[in-house]
Amino acid sequence: MKFNLNTENINYVKINYKDRNDFAHCIKAAVRFINEIELLVCAKVEEDLNINTPQEVSLGIACENGLYKAKTTLKRIEKEPPYLLFSMQKPEDMEYQQKREYFRVKVQENANIIYDENAQKIKISALTYDISANGVRIELDKDVSFPEQVRLILSLPQKTIDVKALYIRSDKEDQIIKASFQFIDISQTDLDYISQMCLRKQLEDRRKNLM
Repeated sequence: MKFNLNTENINYVKINYKDRNDFAHCIKAAVRFINEIELLVCAKVEEDLNINTPQEVSLGIACENGLYKAKTTLKRIEKEPPYLLFSMQKPEDMEYQQKREYFRVKVQENANIIYDENAQKIKISALTYDISANGVRIELDKDVSFPEQVRLILSLPQKTIDVKALYIRSDKEDQIIKASFQFIDISQTDLDYISQMCLRKQLEDRRKNLM
């Protein structure tokens, strides 16, 4: 599916570029304006980027109806404190990728699963297996019959998230039982935090693979 860039309601843009040492990076930016030849976006960056311009870059374009990908040329970067402005050639089209942008990364952090059973409150302490802004998989010592909805308390780095979740299923892989949950009624603040955490972890893993 291809769409003209002007026809979509863009929430934000992620620019995937390489620095002068040929390491891959990703930066999230807001759209300033689009005209017939140029796409201008801005991002808060504390330091100057170690990046050559012009260069070919890949864009992740988060729209109201899904995530799209496009390739274009980053022509120049301008300072407008506290922002940097990224001037790019307007992509001719966008390639549809998925309904929502969710990065799933493997993380092991403390998690509590809380639910009611026979008028009693049950609390299971466990570890997360992986997580995305959409949901989480949690490692279990044994198979458990969960109700449709549970409460999850996730002790993530620098933030504890308390959220209602829908139980999806349990699978046994590599002798590990993993229960899958989908977040419901998650706040925008918590969703943004998980998304950024997943993105940082994904970039860290990518850099390790390059070393």
